[in-house]
Amino acid sequence: MALPRIHQVTAGMAAAGLCLLGPVPALTQGTDGGRLAELRFSQQLERDDGVSSTTTGLGVSLASRTRSSHLEFSADGGLEHDFNDSSPSSVQDPRVILSYGRESRSSALDLSFSYREDDVDSDFTEEDLDGRVLNFGDGTRRSMSTDLSLVTGRDAVFGTSLDLGYDSLTYSGTNDPSLIDEETRRAALALRFQLDPQLSTELRATFRDRDRADQGTDTRYESFGVSADYAISEALSTSLYVGHSRTTEDGITGESTEKGFTYDLSVILDRPNGTLTGSLSSDIDEAGQRTTARLTRSMDLPTGALTAGAGLSSSQGDSLRPLVSLAYSKDLPRGSLGASAEQAFTTDSDGDEVLNSRFSLSYRHSLTPLSSFQAGLGLSQTDYISADSEDGDRLWLDLSYRHNLAADWDIVSGYSHSLSKKGDADREYSNKVYISLEKSIQWRF
Repeated sequence: MALPRIHQVTAGMAAAGLCLLGPVPALTQGTDGGRLAELRFSQQLERDDGVSSTTTGLGVSLASRTRSSHLEFSADGGLEHDFNDSSPSSVQDPRVILSYGRESRSSALDLSFSYREDDVDSDFTEEDLDGRVLNFGDGTRRSMSTDLSLVTGRDAVFGTSLDLGYDSLTYSGTNDPSLIDEETRRAALALRFQLDPQLSTELRATFRDRDRADQGTDTRYESFGVSADYAISEALSTSLYVGHSRTTEDGITGESTEKGFTYDLSVILDRPNGTLTGSLSSDIDEAGQRTTARLTRSMDLPTGALTAGAGLSSSQGDSLRPLVSLAYSKDLPRGSLGASAEQAFTTDSDGDEVLNSRFSLSYRHSLTPLSSFQAGLGLSQTDYISADSEDGDRLWLDLSYRHNLAADWDIVSGYSHSLSKKGDADREYSNKVYISLEKSIQWRF
């Protein structure tokens, strides 16, 4: 699994660690205050590529919020039984998230822990486009992340931010030689100086070290630099980061180093119905230096929102490539419509540069006050810059119907279809139908 490029170091790495796990249950979103608990239960019967199974899903969430602190816990998982296998039920896709935060007018502390298991061939999301590549093998991936973020001097002329993190990634049940267990340690320190109400500067240092098991290639990333944020007017602001980065790889073929000057310039213009953002950045990782320019427009629409962007990117071993981004949502009289497109460069576990792309369409329609229909169509692609590695893509379709039976009880049925292809191999097809009974209970205490 690749290490993401760093264009800016901010005091939000703890929150980013949670984002990689996908959406937190609704309980932890929008809780105004007090203590809230939720229990979740589901019983699903499915047939996946000719294999019939049943899965019992269990989940619990707890949240406590005050004006100055929050504590949130969530755990989910399932017990799956294969009708064609006499062995005991197995635990499927467990996930645990724990976070604690405390803040005052002058300082803030955030701690988080997350653990997740999923299939090696699971699709990447828009949040981790710059950290994963498509994989079509068998096996299980286990990821664990711990983060600490401390910010001081938020209301003072001088302030600091410290981010520490540890990530662990392990694989089991796979014969893919590129999937190697690894550990990553992260640290970032920033010293902030508020020179006047319109201008602030920061001195930044970042360190990241990835150790891979057995004969894997270890990678160390270091960067040092200075940044400035300047509010030119109420509607126009700009930020600039200038620094030096060095990435060192140590493997069975010896040690190699990529280093050089890095920068990140952005300009934001507030418009009556949104913002216009332009950026130019250049960073270095184990694949070399890459420079990217982007222009993005965000707009609030009468019944939705639109964010669209275009850019160009080039690196030492690659020609100029176009980049696109799109996020569109529209409220309909009895439903909603959405579309998205996102692209990001990353490096895989062997240090090869990759362009990940994800495009999706979604539609939801309320059939009656008690029932709804939802459809999703998407395409995910992994495009290797080097011709030595095999590209991959996955096209998927999801259809589901939900009906409210009684208070807190729902029945959900659906169909999923996917087409996957890697390199010159034949396309692989997957079909899944399911029906599920779900219940959730929330209460304050």
